[in-house]
Amino acid sequence: MPQDPTPAPGPRPGTGAEPQEVHGGHGTSVAAWTATIGVSVGAFLVCLAMIFMWVPVIVVGSVVIVLAAVSGPVLVRAGYGEHVPNREFTGGPRAVR
Repeated sequence: MPQDPTPAPGPRPGTGAEPQEVHGGHGTSVAAWTATIGVSVGAFLVCLAMIFMWVPVIVVGSVVIVLAAVSGPVLVRAGYGEHVPNREFTGGPRAVR
């Protein structure tokens, strides 16, 4: 069976012309790091305290988790989040969600 001589529309694989996805900062802001590290430390405390049944440490770890989860959005509002000039789709390339 003969092959169709017309190429497929769009960029050819391997030519370096593949469309690129637009990505954000992937959590490289102070707000993201603060929230992530805080939740991780709180979860570690809760896990460790559950093993030895240290109720006060369970409470402390839970409070650390809640404070860390709240600190992320608070720091974003304070200007320590990822700088995104326009979050609306304007017709340009867009990341697949």
